[in-house]
Amino acid sequence: MKQIIKHVNQNSVFKQYIDGIIQDKSQLINELTDEAMVLLIIDAFYSSNKTIFVATPNLYKAQLLYDRLNSAISADFIAFFPQDEFITSEMLVSSNEFKMERINTIRDLLSNKRKIVITHTTGIIKPQLPKKAWINAILNLKTNFEYGMKELSKIFVSYGYKREYTVEKPGDFSVRGGILDIFPLNHTKPYRLDFFGDTIEKIKVFDIETQRSTEQINELQIMPMYEFFYGDSELEKINDYINEKKKEIQFSEIALEKIHKDQESLYKHEELDRLTRYIPLMYSDRTTILDFVEDKLVFFYDYHRVLEQYEIITSEIADWYMSTDDYTLMGFELMYSIQSIMTKNRVCMDYLDHFYRDSFDMKLKIFGKEPFKYDGDFTTLYSNLKKHQGKTTVLLAFSSIKMRDNMRDLLEQEKIPYSILSEEDDLFENRLNLIYGDHFVDLDLETGHIKVLTEKSIVKKGQVHNKGRYVSVYQNTKRVFSVNDLKPGDYIVHNDYGIGQFLEIKTMELGSTKNDYIHIEYRDGDKLYIPVDAVSQIQKYAGSEGFSPRLNKLGGTEWAKTKQRVRAKVKDIAEKLITLYAEREHSEGFAFIENNSMQDEFDNDFEYDETPDQIKAIEDVKKDMESHRPMDRLLCGDVGFGKTEVALRAAFKAVLCNKQVAYLAPTTVLSRQHYLTFSNRMEKFGINVRLLNRFVSRKQQTQTIKDIKAGNVDVLIGTHRILSKDIEFKDLGLLVIDEEQRFGVEHKERIKEMKINVDVLSLSATPIPRTLQMAIMGVKSMSILETAPENRYPIQTYVLERNDTIIKDAIERELARNGQIFYIYNRVDDIDLIEAKIQKLVPDARIDIAHGQMNKLALEAVVSDFIDKKIDVLISTTIIETGIDIPNANTLIIHDADRLGLSQLYQIRGRVGRSNRIAYAYLMYTKNKVLTEDAEKRLRVIKEFTELGSGFKIAVRDLSIRGAGDVLGSEQSGFIDSVGVDLYMRILQEEIKRQQGIEPEIEPISKVRARVSKYIDEQYINDDFVKLEMHTKITSVKSVNELRALLDEFIDRFGRYDTDLEIYMYEKLFEYFSAKLDIEKINESKTNISLIISEDGTKRLAGDKLFSTGMKISKFLRFTYKENKIHIILDTIQLDKHWLYTMCEFLELIQPTK
Repeated sequence: MKQIIKHVNQNSVFKQYIDGIIQDKSQLINELTDEAMVLLIIDAFYSSNKTIFVATPNLYKAQLLYDRLNSAISADFIAFFPQDEFITSEMLVSSNEFKMERINTIRDLLSNKRKIVITHTTGIIKPQLPKKAWINAILNLKTNFEYGMKELSKIFVSYGYKREYTVEKPGDFSVRGGILDIFPLNHTKPYRLDFFGDTIEKIKVFDIETQRSTEQINELQIMPMYEFFYGDSELEKINDYINEKKKEIQFSEIALEKIHKDQESLYKHEELDRLTRYIPLMYSDRTTILDFVEDKLVFFYDYHRVLEQYEIITSEIADWYMSTDDYTLMGFELMYSIQSIMTKNRVCMDYLDHFYRDSFDMKLKIFGKEPFKYDGDFTTLYSNLKKHQGKTTVLLAFSSIKMRDNMRDLLEQEKIPYSILSEEDDLFENRLNLIYGDHFVDLDLETGHIKVLTEKSIVKKGQVHNKGRYVSVYQNTKRVFSVNDLKPGDYIVHNDYGIGQFLEIKTMELGSTKNDYIHIEYRDGDKLYIPVDAVSQIQKYAGSEGFSPRLNKLGGTEWAKTKQRVRAKVKDIAEKLITLYAEREHSEGFAFIENNSMQDEFDNDFEYDETPDQIKAIEDVKKDMESHRPMDRLLCGDVGFGKTEVALRAAFKAVLCNKQVAYLAPTTVLSRQHYLTFSNRMEKFGINVRLLNRFVSRKQQTQTIKDIKAGNVDVLIGTHRILSKDIEFKDLGLLVIDEEQRFGVEHKERIKEMKINVDVLSLSATPIPRTLQMAIMGVKSMSILETAPENRYPIQTYVLERNDTIIKDAIERELARNGQIFYIYNRVDDIDLIEAKIQKLVPDARIDIAHGQMNKLALEAVVSDFIDKKIDVLISTTIIETGIDIPNANTLIIHDADRLGLSQLYQIRGRVGRSNRIAYAYLMYTKNKVLTEDAEKRLRVIKEFTELGSGFKIAVRDLSIRGAGDVLGSEQSGFIDSVGVDLYMRILQEEIKRQQGIEPEIEPISKVRARVSKYIDEQYINDDFVKLEMHTKITSVKSVNELRALLDEFIDRFGRYDTDLEIYMYEKLFEYFSAKLDIEKINESKTNISLIISEDGTKRLAGDKLFSTGMKISKFLRFTYKENKIHIILDTIQLDKHWLYTMCEFLELIQPTK
């Protein structure tokens, strides 16, 4: 961009502009295009030493500008300050991603980093804490410095961090002994502070999944979690203010309840997002984001629209004061006037020449046009380049040397003169210039006589990678719902005793030893205490969402019968899977050719970066297709995770080998969507893609059927119409089936016939449980897409009381950017009343209804109209298909979010946020509603779900069970619920192996145990879930090295351990070695310990190895041989630590090799 700036700054108008910038003059510049505005901003940044703030009218415009600037200048120079646009709303909670963007921007400004800060009207008028409060709040922690641990914890709470036992997401901190873990909002990883007394000995980064530290650093900067934080003196000040107001004004009961709730939240430092309205009451300084920098320039982008937006916000606040109760008499100042933040040296930019009351030092016009998009039309490009020769300076900019050189070759063929520039070269005047570089923007300026074209304008859309600019902050967060994540009251499944309820982990003393027990309650209050070292016998129960299993009775036969029923059912499934697998293994398929240059070209046409899972799935599919066996692969992945792209590449590979492809979709709407996607991608390669569904005319259908038979159709996409007997393929090579479980029995039979000797790729949007993947591994090929596409803007999610003003604003804001809205209302009886209400709120919106009780044709017609943008607001039940991709629908309003389960919310929310726009999800509940305990619990779940943001990896187990039903048959759901998903999958895996003739591996069980305590001290770990996790790890240890590594983990995560814990770990390892060696007896006396190995075990041991190893390990070891059995004797009197240490080392080294 610097070459362009140098060139335009020679122009007299641009010279005046830069002089005005340097002399701090106010300027009004109009007749601008978006691209010219970007150029002016960058020109000012390079030509001055100031930080630049750019205020656009709204968040949508700010996002577009942020993306444009990212193309034109290094991301290091750009900061984003996106503000929620609902100033008056009572948010229960909102997403964290944008909050982190704002906090990081504040951090950069406080550290005097010169930036271009992109914000919008709300961003510049919203009150902020004073700059001094922020400077005092930034915590710089260093090793070998003293910080009181209690004092730090208190500070973190005041900053809005939440104390948990285990840190799992941004905003958590935990204290365990001398260890303090924290996940600061201004970092992408969590940190561990290791204290010795009050001194920080070590600061370490740790992994959220394993909880182990990974690297050591010397200092750490921690920012507050919220933009609103305060100490005791500020809290006292606000409480005094509130109490004075209560004396002055006779508040209503509703207002008093709200004020009391505010005070409670302020005292607890909770829900601070919704309490920022108290900032102006706490501080006399009137601060906005602009006050964080002294030497600055403020640009207003589309100035008259910024002023219009300000008027809208003023009106919204006035309505709030009028419509809400006397709570507003508290004297809140929700925003500052735009006049108060107008700097003298402002630059107001506009598209047109508008009249303004305010005066300016300078008024300029910079004329330009929207750059022409050639989109692969090289004939027009060459013609225009020849016209500009000798008259205009033209620059063609490419992001790769290869593309620049391709253009050079084309220009030479056309005999068009050009110059190639390096990054340091100036532009050649009135000549065509070619350059390779990243940061350029399309321009067509009459003022400045320059035209700039980037490859995005020159080549066809799709040939340039569309790398998103936004990176989510929630990439390193822990999965929800681990199997071990047990809380009191959770259902658990014991292999032998069935389904019970977990109550606690209890430490009990028996004689001289202490042991931890898992306390489980069964039917009729029966209690069972299971030693924690038998933890592998239990797992958390997981069934369908909302399904509560019946507790089993201890001592009865009921559980054994349940397991028997499941085993009988599983036998059939295993048989079918194995038979299918065997048939396909022995059938001869077509081996497709390996990738060639044409396939590479097609693959490179994908306009996004593939996710790692996509790359793996594509490789697996291609490998399957290249083998002689017919492919039968299931591809699972959430909506928007890129299944269609995998199918596209498989289809292209088939067509390259002159084979036909059939793509079977469950609905007319989906078949049409896939047809458009396939046509757009394959058109330039001359591939004939046709559609067959009931919306295609009879005449077209007849022609298509003829062409299929003649081999003139390469790819046929359609509904079950494809399965009709009159459809004959000339040479079908690949069958793609989308959501097979949604087809009826007859259709499934026809699909089976079509599958013979044809490669098959099945797609499913329902997640498949990992346990099922493991169970059917080897009998069914599966690819899983678990990684969400990167760089998408997060879905801004709000949980709030239902409010007509917000609903109206949300819909109008979406309509203003030509978008569409989903409104979810899950009761069919009065859905038409909701339609009437929304129509009254937004009279100009085109509204329609969709629900499951409509006939299929009417429902499909409505959805088609929505896709075709004939409907603005679709009011629907949760019935609308999750598979439908409507990138233009980016606002979702859920009427009664507290009535929906987590998995439903997750799937519904996935309908928005499918494009390059910021998407909004409003999860609403009835105002002042007294929630039932269940509904409150659901709201808490929604709140947690929302706080996690869009980057959080959610593993919803309810969906997994549905996914298992899809693969194994929906009738299995009841059987899965009867024993829980994990045990069901284990039984299935055992049955598959049994039918394949694979002997199950039975782990030998130790016949001996040492008399030691087996517990984890309550003072050391006081969380049952974490205790259980660590007990599980202890019982899994299989070598001395693993044991030492686990001891390191204990020190890393919880601090120094006691000797009892270490001895317990060695005892579990001793049991493992004893089982392997078949030690049948242990004799302990005051002077020695004696182990007797069974006859079988003795036969497997090498005598010479036994003696030589014993001599190396300890002089106190000796051996005898009686009645064909080896006796190992260890004299213990002179040992300086427990005999288990020496014995484990020895037993590991004498293990027989297989």
